[in-house]
Amino acid sequence: MKIIEIQERTPSLLQSLLEIWENSVRATHLFLSGPEIEQIKSYVPEALEAILHLIVAVNENESNRRALPPVGEGAPRRNR
Repeated sequence: MKIIEIQERTPSLLQSLLEIWENSVRATHLFLSGPEIEQIKSYVPEALEAILHLIVAVNENESNRRALPPVGEGAPRRNR
């Protein structure tokens, strides 16, 4: 496993992270209904864009280097 800071947020990477997020939420947040997860999911792409330093772990053994769950988020890009 290798830890890297993402410099370019490609549509492919963002889609992979969204899938990881959804799978993780469905596996661990049993109190949320499907429609609630879908509603929250609509905010995830914007949240991923707002992360100043996006750090992910990648599996070096996979040829496509699919992103694993983020290991750190850093600070938001925008002040709230």
